[in-house]
Amino acid sequence: MKKIKLSHNNIEFISRVGTSDEKTFKEVIVNNVYERKQFKINKGERWVDLGGNVGAFALVALSKGAEVDIYEPDPYNCKMIEENLKLNNYDANIFNKAVVANDKKKMKMYVGNDMQVWRNSVYKNWGNQSFNVDCIHFSEVLNDTNLCCKMDIEGAEMDILENMKLFPKKMVAEWSLDIDTNLNRYRKIVDKLKVSYSNFVYSKYLYNLPDDKLPTNIFPKADNFYCYE
Repeated sequence: MKKIKLSHNNIEFISRVGTSDEKTFKEVIVNNVYERKQFKINKGERWVDLGGNVGAFALVALSKGAEVDIYEPDPYNCKMIEENLKLNNYDANIFNKAVVANDKKKMKMYVGNDMQVWRNSVYKNWGNQSFNVDCIHFSEVLNDTNLCCKMDIEGAEMDILENMKLFPKKMVAEWSLDIDTNLNRYRKIVDKLKVSYSNFVYSKYLYNLPDDKLPTNIFPKADNFYCYE
């Protein structure tokens, strides 16, 4: 597969042509979607990256002096993470596993449409290629309140957030409303996180919609939660 090299703010990035890699680069590295004005990655923090994809978030965190443990179930994406870390002379722990809220040791992963590998999911069957991946229970990963967590795992975050009792000191998590359109479920998680963190940023627009299910005309069909003390 043909690859190209991209760069931004002294971060170099290898992208596979014909995949979602370049979109990942633009969204995560160029547009910095996982940080906000009051929500920053700081030097010395230890971050757990759930849904490492091809390493874009890890590169941003490492460039800011953080330590990162990466969990990514797709072995081909893990190879890309290794390449991108090596290209930037960074080190991180890479675990080729899906983080889930059940006790299954293996689950089927479904590849996103048109090689949009950032949508690979163990919860959503896109009707494409699938393969078995190793799994680990989230309680074995998020087991320290001094951790920080980025969670973008295409539907698996829902069960994790619903069952989470020990909370990272900082967390940014994407809620995938195109995988489950149930707004009542979304609102329950918002209410839970509101009382679990002193500061919590979410979409008040989505929260206040009168519908039980997300209307089909709403875009984007996801929300990022920014949680911090």
